[in-house]
Parts: sequence; structure tokens; C-alpha cells
Amino acid sequence: MSFCIKCGNQLKPNARFCGKCGEIIIQTVQQHPTLTAFPLCGFCGSVISPGVKFCTICGTPVSVSYQSTPQKMPQTLSDPLPNQVNSSRQQLVQKGPQKKRSKVFSLVVSIIVTFCIIAAGLYFFGVYKPNNADTIMALYQNEKYDQVKIDSAANVVENIFATSDTARLAKILSSNSLKKYRQYFAELKPHMSAFASDFKARKLRYATARLAVYEFSSKDGKFTAEFCLGDNGKWLLMRF
Repeated sequence: MSFCIKCGNQLKPNARFCGKCGEIIIQTVQQHPTLTAFPLCGFCGSVISPGVKFCTICGTPVSVSYQSTPQKMPQTLSDPLPNQVNSSRQQLVQKGPQKKRSKVFSLVVSIIVTFCIIAAGLYFFGVYKPNNADTIMALYQNEKYDQVKIDSAANVVENIFATSDTARLAKILSSNSLKKYRQYFAELKPHMSAFASDFKARKLRYATARLAVYEFSSKDGKFTAEFCLGDNGKWLLMRF
């Protein structure tokens, strides 16, 4: 009974090739693998068949291929040959660090991409949008302004809030502010007199030829009232 040296498959009598792995019969042994010892190639570790002068795998001459101590064939088909074990170990040693570096690189890239997406989202959704008043002031900070007219507009606002007159309030609001605040007039009216009382102690925080900001305090904290110069040359309440 003979077995294939490469895969351990039982060979048919007079077979020239292994029916399982295709190995040439010259590399097979006519005895049971568990009972026979074979010399191995000193260069690649392959089994040296009897009578050959060169290793059939790497071509090394047989005279320098035999090891001093022959090794037995694997006991079962699941046991790897010595050269297969060495090859597997080399692959593990080579692939291990590469896989680790690849995972670290992928993690770093993922963190960077996630941060960029979050930053872009915050910017476009307005979390980091610059204050409109500061932007306008920067554009016109070198222009001269008429504080008398600005104070006059502030006095008108104080009077409107003191009388809780939402009709007049609608006339002094800028167009964008009117769209924003009109729906809240009914809720705002009961609090207008209190606003007027707090607004009396206002201070001009800064002003340009087109923008003015007053700051005042109440029991709930500090607040601002922003005025802008309209197209008709009159100062309008922009935000409060």
C-alpha cells in the first residue's frame, strides 16, 4: 500500500499521479507514512524521494540536501509538513504588523473625516456664523455717525414700548425684523411697559454710520437693542 508524500492520500497500484493533489508518483513512498522516515531538502524542507539527485521543488543537489536526522511524515492529513509550518510562521510574522498598522491608519482617517463632517455641519447650520451686528460694524466703523439721530430713534422706541403701541412698533421695525416679530406682538404687548422701564437706563455700546447698539439691564440679565439706518434715511429697530 502506498501513499502520496504531499497529501497522504492512498495511491492506486501503478498510479503515476496522486488522484487527490496531482503529485507525481516519483515523490511518493510505497509504505505507510506513519512507519517511514524521509530525508528532507536542506534548502526548502521538501521530502527527498529515493534515487533522485536533485530536489524536485527547489533544484538543490541531493548531496547537500539531506539533513543529518530524517523526519517522519505527518501522522494525519491535518498535520502540516515542516516547510509548510515555517512558511505559515513567516506569513504571520510579516502580516501581523502590517494589519496592525492598517487598522491604526484606518482609525486615524476615520477620526479626521468625522471631525471634518462635524465642523462643516456646524458651520452650515449656523453654530459658528459671525454676529451680523459685528460684521456690519466692521464694514462701517470708520464712517461718522450722528448720535443725536440715533438717540432720537431710541427715544421713539422707548415711548412706543411705554404705551404698548404695537401698531407704531410695526412702523419702526426693519422689514426683516417685522417679519420675525409680527407673530409675537400679542405675546409681547403685556411686557412692553417693563421693557420701556429697563430701556431708560440704556447705554450706547457702539455705533457706526449705519448701525447702533444699545445695552441695558433688567432683572433677567443684560440685553441689547440694535438699530440700523434704513433706505429712507431713518433709523429703524432691527433687533431687541
